[in-house]
Amino acid sequence: MEPIHDRHYMRLPDHIKDKIDDLYDLVQEKPDQTVISDLEALIEKYPKVPVLYNYLSAAYSRSGDKEKYQEAIKKNYKLNPDYLFARLNYAELFAQQGSYEKIAEIFDHKFDLKLLYPKRKKFHLTEVANFMAFIGIYFLKTGKKELAEQYYKSIAEIAYDYPMVQKLRKQLYPGFFKRTFCKMIGNR
Repeated sequence: MEPIHDRHYMRLPDHIKDKIDDLYDLVQEKPDQTVISDLEALIEKYPKVPVLYNYLSAAYSRSGDKEKYQEAIKKNYKLNPDYLFARLNYAELFAQQGSYEKIAEIFDHKFDLKLLYPKRKKFHLTEVANFMAFIGIYFLKTGKKELAEQYYKSIAEIAYDYPMVQKLRKQLYPGFFKRTFCKMIGNR
């Protein structure tokens, strides 16, 4: 399934789209300064393509530069507040600080993708999995475990192995995973 890209991405020349795809693959590994420099150069030339900021923040995160990681996320959200991954990443910054009241504002108090983006007819599985799992974590952290479990059950059926879904599962059911791990290593 191909990701759903915005109009700015769709207008890019094919060779630039190919370069972005290649950079995505490199970002998944431990990116070096060349990958970061290439992303920064593309952002300079194509500042309205939100996925570039998303990849840049991931590259900074994987390279261990927390300050630039946060800067890239904040800039993406400032420039592209309606881009789902800009919202998710920005909300994650507040979750890391325990500032859960700000998260509801970032999503306009809408915890359903169709309400948040009423004009969209399709969503990529990555968007759905990350959104639902993140909102599940939000509900769990704000004392609404039943809602968190509903989000988990809905998304686990279609995206069980996605990292954000796994994160929600581990937070919802920490005892199960600890018991399973202890059985695996022989501690009972």
